Amino acid sequence: MNVIERLSAEESAISYLPHHLCEAVRRSSGIYKGAVSEIRLRLGSPLAITSGDRNLITGAICTKSDIDHTVRALCGNSLYSHSETIKEGYICADGGIRAGVCGRAVTDGGRIVAVTDISSVCLRIPRRVPGASDDICRLIMKKGFRGMVVYSPPGVGKTTALREVAARMGAKPYSLRIAVIDTRFEICAGLSGDLTVDCLSGYPRAKGMETALRTLSPQLIICDEIGSREDGEAIRESVGAGVPFIVSAHGDSAAELCKRPNLSSLFDMGAFTYAVGLSRSSGPFAINVTELAGE
Repeated sequence: MNVIERLSAEESAISYLPHHLCEAVRRSSGIYKGAVSEIRLRLGSPLAITSGDRNLITGAICTKSDIDHTVRALCGNSLYSHSETIKEGYICADGGIRAGVCGRAVTDGGRIVAVTDISSVCLRIPRRVPGASDDICRLIMKKGFRGMVVYSPPGVGKTTALREVAARMGAKPYSLRIAVIDTRFEICAGLSGDLTVDCLSGYPRAKGMETALRTLSPQLIICDEIGSREDGEAIRESVGAGVPFIVSAHGDSAAELCKRPNLSSLFDMGAFTYAVGLSRSSGPFAINVTELAGE
């Protein structure tokens, strides 16, 4: 994605905002150069912009009207059609834009049945970073590769890394048959061209994995933010079928991941060859590779 394309992605995100907030973003000229990753609205607080690990606070205060306008625009003026994802904390809009939302949860027996009085909106801007996954792809092509878990704290770039793996490994000279389980409509945003990639958009992770195995004969499955028991069971079935996984998980270290029951059992059975940690210590996708013992 070149600078013009990055700016276009940002303009797409900004278009959901009220006019005066759009102008507040554009006036932040020092950061607004195709590198904005998040735009945050918080009720009664200034609009904030994130670029890399920098947060810029603007002078525009977000009102209830601003937040209501943004939410309606993201939903295409149909909150009902997005009610299920709003309960899960997000809205998927056109152009691969995903907005995290939070407010007042209405519960029934511990289950969230609705979210009202939305008070925060975080627009996440998807972007391509060609070449950033080259080191990860070299690991994938090593002899004996079984799978990989990519980890980092939130916001470092796991989803972007998975997107670049799909773009690279689904293009010549590799052209692997890749199934992407894109539960929250984020990974496939911006993927285009002559790619051998099938996107299962909006599928629950476990169901998407099952569907990919049954119908698409993939050579590689990519899935974001695994962690549940159902995710683990679906991956175990895939490993049994001989299909490697590239997955992501929140975490600070491979040792921490190994302590989680739903991941440790996968490590024990040899589902993953590598745990790859991401950091921004020396640019996007500086990686720390841990080779995992397994069968």
